[in-house]
Amino acid sequence: MKEESIDRLNNLFYNLKTEEEKLQHRLAKKKSEEEVFLEGFRMLCKNFIDPKMQEFRSMLRENKFGSRISIAEETAYGTGILAQPHIKLQISRNVESNFYANDKFPHVMFVADKNLKRIGIHLDTIFQNGTGTAALKPDFYTLATLDEDAIEKEIIEGLEKILVNR
Repeated sequence: MKEESIDRLNNLFYNLKTEEEKLQHRLAKKKSEEEVFLEGFRMLCKNFIDPKMQEFRSMLRENKFGSRISIAEETAYGTGILAQPHIKLQISRNVESNFYANDKFPHVMFVADKNLKRIGIHLDTIFQNGTGTAALKPDFYTLATLDEDAIEKEIIEGLEKILVNR
């Protein structure tokens, strides 16, 4: 092979390696940003959302409604579908409901979208009677904008819609 051809190939291989290195660097940076966001969401859940949900849970119990709070990390299913990290307050008409036998209860759920770095509110008002709605609300929050007042407002508005639909 000519020296010129060898130089051209070496240059090509060098450029391909640097592109691969750049891609690896971008992926590592993106993963790092996602991890920072998810850690922020976990802290928000622990310090603000869960305690606020506990307050509402006590009031629901006092008024003869069952409730359950659950927190889930990102989960990958065998089908390739990812369940996003979330914290959920489920409601039941029966204070003694077994939430573990059936997961189909109305709820207010704060969901973390690590790709867009935002937090959405999923509201499900459907009791076992089959009427109501279930959808992600159109407004979103960031880690900086979801404060204690916004959390309380979202839970209250959700509970109003759920309890009116009973």
